[in-house]
Amino acid sequence: MLAKLSRQSGAIVPPALRQISIEVAKVGGLNLGQGVCQLPVPSYVLEQANAAAREGVNRYTNPRGLESLRLALAKKLSWYNGIDNLDPDRDIVVTCGATGAFEGLCATLLDPGDEVVVFEPSYPYHVQALRRYGVDAKFVALHAPDWSLDIEEFKAALSPKTKFVLVCTPGNPSGKVFSVQELGALADAYNGLIVTDETYEHMAFDIPHVSAASLPALAGRVVTIGSYSKTFSITGWRIGYCLAPPALADALTSAVDAIYACAPAPLQEAVARGIDHFGPEFYKLLNDKYRGKRDRFADGLQKIGLEPKRPQGAYYMLCGYDKVMPGLSSAEFANKMIMRTGVGAVPSSDFVRQADKAPWVRFCLALEDDVLEDAMTRLGSLV
Repeated sequence: MLAKLSRQSGAIVPPALRQISIEVAKVGGLNLGQGVCQLPVPSYVLEQANAAAREGVNRYTNPRGLESLRLALAKKLSWYNGIDNLDPDRDIVVTCGATGAFEGLCATLLDPGDEVVVFEPSYPYHVQALRRYGVDAKFVALHAPDWSLDIEEFKAALSPKTKFVLVCTPGNPSGKVFSVQELGALADAYNGLIVTDETYEHMAFDIPHVSAASLPALAGRVVTIGSYSKTFSITGWRIGYCLAPPALADALTSAVDAIYACAPAPLQEAVARGIDHFGPEFYKLLNDKYRGKRDRFADGLQKIGLEPKRPQGAYYMLCGYDKVMPGLSSAEFANKMIMRTGVGAVPSSDFVRQADKAPWVRFCLALEDDVLEDAMTRLGSLV
């Protein structure tokens, strides 16, 4: 069912997580595969979306996004991320989700034959976007169990063709949070552009989230991608943003305007009002909620006999299965798990090139606690 859905070169190959969702639906199971946040949207944000639509915020926006959202983002990037002196009219571009930001950056920066350094395990949509633009991804392994970085391996991946280094922190799927020391080591080893995807920035449990753009050593050479899809549980709204040096932000604006015009106007306004409305306590409670889900789910998987890899951040958990079903590929295990328990998880083939050396699957934790409890009960039948 899933064995052929791997990282093939050439044509676009749908990630296995899409097929997982289909197969779980067939058996009426629990989908802990696809990273669709199934928790409720804050009521204030929903109310503001309705209000903005009624108020007539329903037209194309400025290609850079609504001014209200760019202003709100500039404040948030200052107090939370430590990135000061931002000009909302020059430095910030609102995008159609983090995916739209990365697509626009690829269209702006890349030419066939360029290289981009990517850390592995990696997010499949990043890699597929690079391939669409004829770019070679130069993979650098993050080493389990803590997904540590070997700076010498990183240096070996650099070349004159390196257009930028891509850092996903907190990471999908690993939950890796790059420490300030690791970001500093990257800055010392590489003097070019760094692109960070910080979609899960408000879910950092053991190591504080640090934005690379806040570090003096990286001043002027960081592009920061962010999103409110996970923070406000609005994955279908497609509201993201990109913070970039002014000249690059200008070029990015032209690219995203040509690709998709703008993100939905009333939803931009609702997110702007949400950012202005919620203070630090909202984000602390969000972080605490996901830390609790991580710990309860990890404890439950351990009791079953599985091998959870407790993430440092984000809302995913990688889990080994060799002690329960040794000798299976990750796709084979994912298939058996659906058939025997109705629980879906994504095989490692979506995230690494050598899935035969990665006997684990990825669970999503962005579900209500009773659903996660049900999943753990079902998974108990594997042993």
